[in-house]
Amino acid sequence: MRKRAVRVILALMIAATTLLATAPAARADAAGPTNYRTDIVSIEPTGAPILVKMIGGDAFLSLEQLEPIEIVVLGYQGEPYLRFDPGGSVYENRRSPAVWLNQERYGNEKLPSFASAEARPQWFEVATNGRYAWHDHRSHWMNSQPPPSTEAGDQVLEATVPIRIDGEMGTITVASYLLDSPSVVPTLIGGLVGLVAVAVAWRSSRVAQAVIGLLVAGSAGLLGSVAFNAVPPETEPSQLLWLLPVLATVAALVLVLLRNRTATTVYLDGLAVTAGGMLIAWGVTRFDALHRALIPTDAPAALDRSVISLVLVVGVALTAQGLRGLLRPQRLRFARVAA
Repeated sequence: MRKRAVRVILALMIAATTLLATAPAARADAAGPTNYRTDIVSIEPTGAPILVKMIGGDAFLSLEQLEPIEIVVLGYQGEPYLRFDPGGSVYENRRSPAVWLNQERYGNEKLPSFASAEARPQWFEVATNGRYAWHDHRSHWMNSQPPPSTEAGDQVLEATVPIRIDGEMGTITVASYLLDSPSVVPTLIGGLVGLVAVAVAWRSSRVAQAVIGLLVAGSAGLLGSVAFNAVPPETEPSQLLWLLPVLATVAALVLVLLRNRTATTVYLDGLAVTAGGMLIAWGVTRFDALHRALIPTDAPAALDRSVISLVLVVGVALTAQGLRGLLRPQRLRFARVAA
């Protein structure tokens, strides 16, 4: 039975490593927590059959075609940047400097030699549903620090994005505002709940600790899935939003299943470290949500912050308990060893 337990542990570790290694990488600046909100002020011509909105507060400008018309979004030098065909296909001009500048929120990408506003467009299909979202540096504040002397509620920019609709020139006017810092109450509540849960479970058994880990990982997985699905796929949200809690859930579940089927605590403590480590990693990837005003998710922001804090507390406790056990392994006298 001991060999079977070892195989289970190794399989779990290999699966976790493989999933993390093969998970599609999120773009370096996928929509994340932010202290800014950009509003669509106006669209010209009035009544144009398009839907324009901001994704992630101020991260991505999204345009959707509502009727079979041609729409061309112009780049920073007036060159054709995006083209929406009447059939719903969306194309990107790979020779437009905007394509490369928009790879990162702050436009730090180096332009390739073939990128030029005067070059003949080279169109590449990027969507087929008549909708696309992209970083547009005209729609957000282009600095990691807010403008000097600004306060919460102040407007930090107003700009226009030029478009052509069936050959007629138009504009999308946007304005961005600095938001107030979020309340720390949800974070404190989540941390307090986590400390109480840890204090109760850690006076009991590994099973109680694993059950707490299961519940917390399940909550993180649910909120992570909501955040992952709250933004369009072209903004490339991180798969880790849901993957890390799933791995934590699997580790905690296997711990429960093996509690009476192994002769030593080594495997159980290894699973606790795995579950706790995944929870910590999830909490760290979402840490900015605790102190930034706007979170790109459809879940209530206060709930999200509470769960992030709760996950970090329980993750640290599980990891610490597991590491402590690995340093002092014990034999389990009453383990049910299968024949």
